Amino acid sequence: MAKDLLDKWDTQQGKRLRLRCFQRDKERDAPCMWCGGSIDYSKGPYRRGGDVWAWSPEHIRPRSKWPELALDPANIGAAHFRCNASRQDRAGLTNLGSNSRRW
Repeated sequence: MAKDLLDKWDTQQGKRLRLRCFQRDKERDAPCMWCGGSIDYSKGPYRRGGDVWAWSPEHIRPRSKWPELALDPANIGAAHFRCNASRQDRAGLTNLGSNSRRW
């Protein structure tokens, strides 16, 4: 089952999801979730060999570890391709709020 969900990212359904997430992030002018820098949405989504500072869909929870979230738009954040690629397979920021006390 996990392999099925991973493969869905490369289907037409996955491509449509990437386009919807790009449009969502462009409308919000969402910054990169890793470096906080602005993303030039006029460049469109990252394409192989393109500008590494273009928008790239970032799985907050990696597909390899949470395949059931691969096609969940709430699990897709905005990132520069360069920032996304450098993260590899680590889980993303959760933004769950502040700690109750300093540890």
